[in-house]
Amino acid sequence: METVVEDDVVGVEATRRADESSSLDRQNHHHRRRHERDGFDDGDACASDSDDDDDEEDDDDDDAFEMSPVRRFVTLVLVVVVRVFGTCAAAAYAAAYPVAACAPRGLVEFLSRRAFDVGYAVYASRVGRYVHGKMIDASRDEPAHSKIEAPRACGTSCVVATVPFLRDNYSYVVVDTETREAAAIDPADPEAMMRAVKRLKATLTTVLTTHKHHDHAGGNAALVEMMKREENGGITLRVYGHALDACHGANVEARDGDIVRVGRKTRVLITHVPCHTRGHVVYSVLGDEAEDERDARGATTLSNARAAFTGDAIINGSVGAFFHGGSKDCYDNLHARLADVPDDCLVYSGHEYMDTNLRFAKAIDPKDEMTANCFYAVLLHRRQNMSTMPSSFRVERRLNPFFRCRDRRYLRTLLESKLAFALRRKRPWWHRYVGPNAARHGENVKKRVDSCALARALAANEGEDGYTQTATEEECVRGIETVKDLMSDVFSVMDPKTGDAHERRVFIQYVKHAHASGMTRVVVSQLIAPEA
Repeated sequence: METVVEDDVVGVEATRRADESSSLDRQNHHHRRRHERDGFDDGDACASDSDDDDDEEDDDDDDAFEMSPVRRFVTLVLVVVVRVFGTCAAAAYAAAYPVAACAPRGLVEFLSRRAFDVGYAVYASRVGRYVHGKMIDASRDEPAHSKIEAPRACGTSCVVATVPFLRDNYSYVVVDTETREAAAIDPADPEAMMRAVKRLKATLTTVLTTHKHHDHAGGNAALVEMMKREENGGITLRVYGHALDACHGANVEARDGDIVRVGRKTRVLITHVPCHTRGHVVYSVLGDEAEDERDARGATTLSNARAAFTGDAIINGSVGAFFHGGSKDCYDNLHARLADVPDDCLVYSGHEYMDTNLRFAKAIDPKDEMTANCFYAVLLHRRQNMSTMPSSFRVERRLNPFFRCRDRRYLRTLLESKLAFALRRKRPWWHRYVGPNAARHGENVKKRVDSCALARALAANEGEDGYTQTATEEECVRGIETVKDLMSDVFSVMDPKTGDAHERRVFIQYVKHAHASGMTRVVVSQLIAPEA
C-alpha cells in the first residue's frame, strides 16, 4: 500500500493519463460500485455481472444502427441553445467588465454581496431543492468521494457509520447497540442512507437535521415516504429541525438543551449554534447518564459528550460560512456554547474540506511546525482517498484558526500574516499611472494593518492584561474577523485545492519519509497527542 501511495504523489499526471486511456467498461464499473455500496462482496458483483452479460447476449448492439434523425436533430438544437446561452453570458460579462474595472472597490463588493444574496435566496427555495435532487440523481452511480470506514463505537451505547455522497458531503447513521434502532444525521441522499441502514441491519426511527441547506435537509421528505412503505417497516419517522430554519420535512422541533433518545441507551443532546444559519444545531452523543454534569439551571452540560455531529458549524480545520451571523456568533459557538465539550469528543462534520482548511491554517501560521506536519499527514491520508472523519475537539482546538484565536500569541501572528499577504496582493491597475510608488504603498499597507480592529484591541489591553496569553472576548472576536479576511488574501496568491510549488515539493519528501518509516496510516482524531 505504501508503494502505491508514493507512486500516486510522484506520478500523479501519468496515473491520470493512464486512467483516461483505460479501456475499462464504465457501465460495469458503476454496476460494481452499486453492489459495493449495497453491501455485496466482489464475488456477488462478479456473479451478477456474468448473469447480466448472459442476459444481454441476445440483445441487439445499439452501435450497429445509425442514430435516429429525431435524436440527432434534438441534439443539435440543444447544442445551439447551450451555445446561445454561453454567448449571452460572455456578452453580459464583456458589457459589465468596464464598469467593474473602473468602479470603486466598495461599490463592486456591495453589488457582489447583493448578487450573492439573490443567488442564496434561490438556492434556499424550492428551486434549490429541485436542483439538489437532480444532483443526487446524477451522482447515483458515481464512486464515493471517500472510502467508507467501518462503523466506529461511540462509548458503550452506539456505533456511528459514515455515509459519503455528492462531491464532499457526509451524512451519518447512529445505531443503538442494544435495540438496533438508528438515527440518521443530515440524510440528504435518502437512498444512500437506506442502503447504509440496511447494511447495518438497523431500524431507522429518527432523523436529526443540523440546518436547512438542501445538502443537509434535502432528503428528509423522501426518506419519510420511503420509511412509510411496508417493506421498510411502515415506520413514521421523527424528523428534528430547529424552528428558525424551518428544515424541509421536519416534524419535531429541535430545542436547545433537549435530549433525544434513540433506542434504550443512546442519548443525543441538542445545542443551538446560530451563525451559518439562524437555526443551526449540533447533536452530541452523551456517555453514561451517571457521568452527566449539570449547570446552575439544572440542564445537562456537554462535559459528557462522546461525539458531536456539527454539520457546518465546525468543518474539520475551519467553520462554515457566516450566512446568518457574524464573528461574535462564531465566538459564542466555539468558546461559550461548546466550551464544555471534552477534548476527546469526536467531531463528525458535514463536508470533506480538511486538507484545504489546513492548507489555509498553515499559510497564516507558517512557523508552526505542528500545523505543517498535521497538514501533510492529512494530505497523505486524502491521497489514499480516505475520509478525515472523525476529527476530535483536541485536534480542532490546536489546529483550527477559529479556535486558536483565544491565544494572544496567535493573534499577533495573524497580524504578521495579514501584513505579509496584503503586500503580496496585486495592486490596482491604476496604481501604475497615478498610485504611490512601491515604498509608499508598503508604508500605507503597514499603517492599515497597524490600525485595524485586531491591532487596536491588542494594543488597548497590552498594559493591563499583557502578562497573560489568553485573549479577551473582544480580541478573540477581532481575531475571528481577521481570519475571515485573510481567506481572500491567502487564496488570491495560492490555489485552495492544490497549493503552490513549494508545498508540492515538501509533500513529495514527506511521502518518501513516511514510506521509509512505514508510517503511512493516519488517524485524524489522534493527530494531536494529549498533554502529559
